[in-house]
This record gives sequence, C-alpha cells and structure tokens, in this order.
Amino acid sequence: MKEVHLHAKLADMQEVDYHNTLVLHALTEVLIEKGFFTKDELSRKMVELDSQLTFQIETYTRISDRLLNGVNQEKSLSLD
Repeated sequence: MKEVHLHAKLADMQEVDYHNTLVLHALTEVLIEKGFFTKDELSRKMVELDSQLTFQIETYTRISDRLLNGVNQEKSLSLD
C-alpha cells in the first residue's frame, strides 16, 4: 500500500513540476518579448547561478564530510 502512495506522490510531483516549468517558460517568454532582458542575458545568468550553486553544494559537502569524519574519529577513539 505504501508503494501505491509513493507512486501517486511521484505522479503528483511530476505534474506540479510540469506546471511550474510551463509557467516559468511562459513568464520568461513574455519578459523577453517586452524587452526586460534577452535570451543571451538569461543564459549568462543561468550559467552564473549554476556555477555559484555548484560551488556552494561542493563546499557544504566537503564541510559535512569533514564533520562526519571528525565525529567518526571521536567515536572510534572513545571505543579504544
């Protein structure tokens, strides 16, 4: 029964994701048509944000790994 609920939730998430993507695409097209920005400007900003987010994720991952390794080392020392 839990598996059925999981599949239903995934289907709902896909529908919401599709809807959000459609709205975002429409909004972007309208803003470009009205001259607020160009597709090139949007592409550059996407690359910039992707780079920043990738850096942040990698940084947080390294910090988490170091913290977890420190905790694991402390546990092994206390068991000795």
